[in-house]
Amino acid sequence: MRIDGYKEMNEMNEQWKPTKELIEWAKEHFAQMSVGGLWMPEGSGLTYIKETENKWRLQSMIESDEVRENHDRMKTLMWDAGVTVLDDDVAILPLPETAEEAYLQEVTMKREVAKGWADKDGTLLMDMGLENLWPEYIENREILLDDGETKSIEIWGYKALNPNTGEQIVIDPDDYHLLMGDRYFMRFRAKERCYIALSREEMVAYLDAGKIGVGVGSSINEVRVPPWLWGTYCEESRDEEE
Repeated sequence: MRIDGYKEMNEMNEQWKPTKELIEWAKEHFAQMSVGGLWMPEGSGLTYIKETENKWRLQSMIESDEVRENHDRMKTLMWDAGVTVLDDDVAILPLPETAEEAYLQEVTMKREVAKGWADKDGTLLMDMGLENLWPEYIENREILLDDGETKSIEIWGYKALNPNTGEQIVIDPDDYHLLMGDRYFMRFRAKERCYIALSREEMVAYLDAGKIGVGVGSSINEVRVPPWLWGTYCEESRDEEE
């Protein structure tokens, strides 16, 4: 996920300091991610894993001076957001020769890491029927801002059942997106109805065919909508599983 202001981070020198707004964004973003979650700031050449609520580990980095500077800036941001970063055991990756190669390398890394995600007994998440999961609201969590005020954020997740242990685990939305892609991520259920977000191209075809969808806000039929689906235009259908 891209950090707001990340371009500006790269344009600053070693004395770069994160803005108050960026620190508050980071606190909110880090709080929303589940322990074990993967974070690859877009275009940074870095991969981080959340080990505890306040401790992250640098898992891999591309071999270049620019990427090392990115990590130094990221450590500053994370420290100011109350997070400790461990970087003592890092996989160093070769520098891609083209932008296309860099993009493909990043996508491949994400997918390969995701394929190996497993519960504590070794059962792979991909073997837990993820295609049948829907986003669920977990709780509201208060985060402390630099000015002493607090902000309430919504925590969502996908509840999966480990078929080998009978235990339920909660998958972070960003991780579910990485595992399953847009097709399953951009949908939700509310009161016996299913809503699937349409892409711009799909909206054009949908409307040209005379079909009418539903514009979605922060709630629908008095049911919360996942934040990543706010402002989307969705196809609505009856939920046959209800």
